[in-house]
Order: sequence, then structure tokens, then C-alpha cells
Amino acid sequence: MRTFPFALSCLAAAAALALPVVAQAQLSFNLGVVSLYKYNGIDQDSRQLERERDLRPALQGGVDYDFGNGFYIGNWNSTGRFGEANLEINLYGGYSGEFANGLGFDVGYIKYLYPSQGSWNGSEVYGSLSYGVLTTKLSWGTSGAIDEHARLSFLIEQPLTERLTLEAGVGFRNTSNFNSGATDYRLGLTYALTEGLSTSAIWSGADTNRAGPAGTGRLVLGLTQSF
Repeated sequence: MRTFPFALSCLAAAAALALPVVAQAQLSFNLGVVSLYKYNGIDQDSRQLERERDLRPALQGGVDYDFGNGFYIGNWNSTGRFGEANLEINLYGGYSGEFANGLGFDVGYIKYLYPSQGSWNGSEVYGSLSYGVLTTKLSWGTSGAIDEHARLSFLIEQPLTERLTLEAGVGFRNTSNFNSGATDYRLGLTYALTEGLSTSAIWSGADTNRAGPAGTGRLVLGLTQSF
């Protein structure tokens, strides 16, 4: 997997540039593994002989920098199989905050890069509103392979105990790739093992009439460490 060291180099470079402000707790990292990388209910692993398998582990990790005034930038990466590419690289930046009535907002831009598979590269803008346990998000493709799409999603994250959280979400996507559009869903639990370590079990899938076998509902197990 030759492209994965490139992603690690991105993380190292970002960390080096931000070292002087680490003491202000504005720099954070995350590293994890999932049994299968699914994005909006779609399997992100196109290995033809194994596409029906639920177990196709992916290593994931990223770094985020919060400027302390609402602005942020970040990088997130995941292994998988994206055409000829074995790595997805996300570069993003945005602005988030909260209105006086407790309504939170987040707007930003994200670039998707696939080394060795440049035809998959693309970008989108996004905006979300959150209140209590509910987050509503709208994203819009602006270039590349994910152009001409709009996706509206709703996500509920309801704490059940101090460590256990119920997660339920649905998304509606309108894109020329899926003709009239597709619906995706997720339902599961996240459990905080320690302050920075969490595990999850999420059932996720999408409308298989348009997404094909990659949209089949599957149980995705995950383990993530944040620091």
C-alpha cells in the first residue's frame, strides 16, 4: 500500500507546523480501524471478489487544528479500494459556532483526493445546523467525480448512559450517478471505553436499487482513539 505513507507524511507535516501551539490544546489527532469503510451507506472497497464480504478492514486517521475563533482546518485519511487507489485523503476547512439560542452551525469545504485514481478526485461544500441531539446537514458537490449532487441528512445522537450513545441517521442524495437519487441510513451504538478511546457498532446501508451491492446493509464495527 504505497500511498499510505503519503497520508502519514501529511499528518506529520501538519503536526510539525502546529507544534508551537500544542500547549493551547488546539491540535487534535484521531486514529482508528473499522471492519468496513462505508460512506453514506456505500461500501468504500471495490475489490470485486470480496465485495459481498462484511469484513474488509480499513485503517483511518486524521488531524484537526482549531484556531480558537471558530475557524478550523483538518486532514482525514482512510485505506480502502477506490478504483486503482488504495487511499482516500480528505482536506477540509470551515467555520463553526453557536447562536445565542443554542443553535449550532458549521459551514465548510472539503477536497477528496485519490492517489493513482485522479478521476475520482472531487470537492464539496457543506453546511449544518444542530440543536440538542439533532444535526441537519446539506452538502453540495462542486467539482470532479462527485459533482452534481446534493445530500440532505438528519442525525440523532442520544446519550443513553454516561458512556453509551445511540446514533440514528438518514440521508437523501440527488445525483446523476444514481438517476433520481438514493437514500442511505445508519443505526447503532457508540461506547466510550476511556476518555479518548471509543468503540462502535453501526448498521449502515443505502438504496440497493441504485447503489447496487455496495449499498447492502452491513454491520460495521469500529475502534477509535482520539488524543
